[in-house]
Amino acid sequence: MAEKLTQIPKPKAASFKAGRKIYLVASMFGFQGVPNELEVKLQSYWSDVRSQIENLEQTLTQVTHVFHEGIFESGQTGLDAINTINPYAHTFINTLCKSTATLESLEDRSLVQEEYDWRMCSSAGVTSEKVYSLIINNLEDTTNKRWAHASKTIDELIPKDDAALLIVNQNHKIQFPEDMQVFYISPPSFDAVKRWVDNQIKLMVEAQRKSSDVTENEPEKTSDKDKSDKGKESTNDNGGTDKDKPIDYPY
Repeated sequence: MAEKLTQIPKPKAASFKAGRKIYLVASMFGFQGVPNELEVKLQSYWSDVRSQIENLEQTLTQVTHVFHEGIFESGQTGLDAINTINPYAHTFINTLCKSTATLESLEDRSLVQEEYDWRMCSSAGVTSEKVYSLIINNLEDTTNKRWAHASKTIDELIPKDDAALLIVNQNHKIQFPEDMQVFYISPPSFDAVKRWVDNQIKLMVEAQRKSSDVTENEPEKTSDKDKSDKGKESTNDNGGTDKDKPIDYPY
């Protein structure tokens, strides 16, 4: 089980056994242009993460490998991708990779894309139970394959007594080898970001609910022309009324 470290008291190195180590960090994404309030919280979070990683490196083992969720390429190409999807973490990761660490490819692109597509299908509102069951089964299967690939990659690439930084969402299903010690980095600033995001979602849902209520309660508007024409029967080219006109079915 991962050890949750909100504040690291610089434990004695002897208190931890030798072996491979994972410094596990919850991914907090924020694209350029996010609201200023969120930007400040994200900067604080990644600054706190950086400080705790530095403490672990001084006390235990330096980071030699970096893995980031959603990254399919290693080296500079992967770093450029991180700068796009997680710019607030990029500076910190880039500094590690210029020192002792190497960015590794964590994910299989086809599996991530397939999982995303099945997830989109699951929220499409299908009416058939058979189809919905098929979607859910394929989603679960692809998700398991995705994280099995990540688990295998981590196991194969981290040598004996090395340490790796892993940035991934909290709902991941990565299985760590028995010989690997996992340290979960969770500064208080993580909760601040999460509360902000959760609050924004609640406000959005509430605004949508109020908008829906207003639309449903709004009386139907009828123009004066509609009122005057109501009940009248127009004549067709044959002198009859539209009531006599045959219906054109769309099939």
